[in-house]
Amino acid sequence: MSGKHKSVRAKLITNPNAGKAKDAPSILEQAVTSLRTYGIKVDVAYASPQKESTIIARRAVKDGYKTVIAMGGDGTIGAVIRGIAGSDITLGVIAAGTMNDIAASLGIPEDVEKACALIAKGDTRKLDLGVVKTGKHKKFYFFMVTAIGLTAALFPDVEKVVKGHLSRLKDAAATYIHYKADPEIVLTMDEESKINVTTMLVTVANTPLSASKNLVAPDASLQDGLFDISVFPGFSKAQVISYFARTADESLIADGKLQRFRASTVKIKSKPKLDVAADGISLGKGTAVIKMQHAALRVFAPPVGSGDEKSEADKLAEPTPPLSPFVDNVETKINKRQQRKKQRARRAAEQSEQ
Repeated sequence: MSGKHKSVRAKLITNPNAGKAKDAPSILEQAVTSLRTYGIKVDVAYASPQKESTIIARRAVKDGYKTVIAMGGDGTIGAVIRGIAGSDITLGVIAAGTMNDIAASLGIPEDVEKACALIAKGDTRKLDLGVVKTGKHKKFYFFMVTAIGLTAALFPDVEKVVKGHLSRLKDAAATYIHYKADPEIVLTMDEESKINVTTMLVTVANTPLSASKNLVAPDASLQDGLFDISVFPGFSKAQVISYFARTADESLIADGKLQRFRASTVKIKSKPKLDVAADGISLGKGTAVIKMQHAALRVFAPPVGSGDEKSEADKLAEPTPPLSPFVDNVETKINKRQQRKKQRARRAAEQSEQ
């Protein structure tokens, strides 16, 4: 998809309320003009409120578009992804929001003209996509992270505060004060490893960054078919909030109490029932079953390693089962099985190169 090829038509879904709303018209004009110079003619659709992005994206699939471009913040991009999930559409991203974690994870430039040039260049990657099932939602796609516990309860109010709705500070404070500090959680990973733990938070991440560039999963890969799972046993409410404050702005903070795992499926049961949120969208309370759909989404993106996502060569070794006194009944099967998977994948790659 370059200026040397014949012109193509794409659907551009934009949220006029994303980022600084007063700048939205000029940014949109810049994007449309830049794409046109590369031979990409766009049909613009305005998505306000944000959830309309999913409806418009689904319509674009039915209308036969091969390229859909999401222009806005992470919420808008995530909503578009939910609309095209399961199709053969290629996603283009023009970051124009408050946080832009998706663009930062993938290395997509926040500069509009550079993002358009990346789309026009035509290089794509097939990326993993998560699906979560709860009592309220049978199938909810997410791209970044699902949280169970404290941050899932706080995020809706905190996000509003970040966007300038200071009246939600009172609600966030009330949630924080009354939050139960010692829920019991059972995690079952890949139907093999079961962990019983007392913790107020579990995160299941597909991308390295989430929520104002918090480095929630420093070694996350979007192409390995695995979630990076973090458990926070022994953390007080203040320590959880402090941890995320310290990991903001892409900072890597070591904490010996934090437990990390990798798995392609995870079932999380909690007592009492905890809040579940995927990419900042509340999915109710209770049991969550989260599954990975490997290579389910094609995106115009630079090579791995251009953003916060690490290449396989740069990733740390497999997380080892925790030996923390806060965690019981940890089996070692998961790490051995993952090692076998990686060995098979390397052998297959070597054979394909021969």
